[in-house]
Amino acid sequence: MRGPTFWRSRSLQPLKPYVCGDCVSRLGLRRSSQNAVAGSNDAAKSWDEQAQKTRAGDRKSLLTILEERGYVKDLAGDRNALDKLLTDKRIGAYSGIDPTAPSLHLGHLLPMMVLFWMYIHGHKAVSIIGGATAKIGDPTGRLISRQEMDRNTRSSNLVSLHNCVRGMWKSVERYAERHGYPKDKAWSKSIQNNSVWLGKLNIIDFLSDAGTVARMGAMLGRDTVKNKMAQGDGMSYAEFTYPLLQAYDWWHLYQSGVQVQIGGSDQYGNIVAGIDLIKHLTPRPSTSPETKQLSGPFGLTVPLLTTAAGAKFGKSAGNAIWLDKTMTSPFELYGFLVRSADADVERYLKLFTFLPLEHIAAVMAEHEADPSQRKAQHLLAREVVDLVHGTEEAQNTQNQHTFSRRPNLQSLQAEAENSKDCLNRLYLPQSLVQGKQPARILYHAGLAKSNSDGTRMVNSGGAYIGSQTSEQEAATEGELKFRSLKGVTSSVITEMMEKSNVLVLRTGKWNVKLVEVISDAEFEQKGLSAPGWEEFKEARDASSS
Repeated sequence: MRGPTFWRSRSLQPLKPYVCGDCVSRLGLRRSSQNAVAGSNDAAKSWDEQAQKTRAGDRKSLLTILEERGYVKDLAGDRNALDKLLTDKRIGAYSGIDPTAPSLHLGHLLPMMVLFWMYIHGHKAVSIIGGATAKIGDPTGRLISRQEMDRNTRSSNLVSLHNCVRGMWKSVERYAERHGYPKDKAWSKSIQNNSVWLGKLNIIDFLSDAGTVARMGAMLGRDTVKNKMAQGDGMSYAEFTYPLLQAYDWWHLYQSGVQVQIGGSDQYGNIVAGIDLIKHLTPRPSTSPETKQLSGPFGLTVPLLTTAAGAKFGKSAGNAIWLDKTMTSPFELYGFLVRSADADVERYLKLFTFLPLEHIAAVMAEHEADPSQRKAQHLLAREVVDLVHGTEEAQNTQNQHTFSRRPNLQSLQAEAENSKDCLNRLYLPQSLVQGKQPARILYHAGLAKSNSDGTRMVNSGGAYIGSQTSEQEAATEGELKFRSLKGVTSSVITEMMEKSNVLVLRTGKWNVKLVEVISDAEFEQKGLSAPGWEEFKEARDASSS
């Protein structure tokens, strides 16, 4: 019989923090650890199966996917070794952002997309917010030093940026699931602030570790240093050491398995500095060259994204397009993207969406047949707003743009057909529409929470129905004209349905539903449901029995 041991139980109250080993099984304290081991084994087995498919050529490698979509400008390290590493081993990758502003902007999205792709393929993803390095400011590519930020502004930016990144990750997980990448328990991500470790770093330790690796000749030969010294306002010692601080970030993360750093095209020099530091500080056991190579650090830079006209992507009239909706509204973000040039839109679809390349190619073929419809641009705009702000926001924003262009019924139907996971198109059975009052139809269409809520909307003038105008009434034949549902009777709706089986309902400014009315039999055959449908069937069956 085993002797008593002691386990700390997280589920017990503070006054009873321990439980003896004989009670462990009864309280189920081992179960969570057993489940964790089983889950870990399942994840490892699944990873090995996917790796075998990749090695057999039945599945594209992650690096191949990134290359085909245009994410890779330069690699720091051997390409084949990185390809093998990403296939064989679940590793960590990171990209960093300094809180020089309270929000991410569109330019940040490109390196983050690489991180998102790595995450949904099972690698650990780390977003670093440079709470410490922001005090210095990255001089890369700058001739004029960044204006010093006061402590309160920096702290405020740090909190806002953290919330922005956290919200982005939540939205990305939902977006990935809609594109066939359901969240896996083995996926791992974190948001970290480098002031946690850099703030504790002793200056002597820093100089003895990082300072001895950095060679003055190489550092003085960097373009950033030469250009800022010769053409700019000079370079401070703090700016000069920025690459070493970034390198130390990576060294800290590398010790927990983060082998890949992702950055913009201008970050290649800083990434190489990190690789040099890691190789200098890593113990060198007598292992095979291949093992040593696969355990080392790698860097990946994304291309500098410019438009076909040479302008920097993510800027509108010189201003950044922010990913915080309080700084750049979803409507403005959608509008910026829908104005993308024909020469740019295919590349943007590959870079800023999870859409399969085959789908993008098909959309581009349709777009090239009639570029005036800007079908590819609208798809890009919807997908990016979906990625950043969520599906509902994307649908509402698309509706705003649609109705700002005074559409007709045909254009609405076409957009509904072309929109993936369209929320504003639905079917209703004839029995829930024919002869029913507008308030009840609003409820059945999901535009009102109940019949009484629908009645309130109608009486307050907040609900509308669209009808096509005649050629005499509008410059564009068939243009939709909305009228208030207040005063509209069931007979008026029945009369409208004699002309078309499609109703266009709206509540508020932009919440639109395109309702196609079909027979009850077809509705049931499609396996569909709607608010109030089950209650209607029960009443119908009861009356017939």
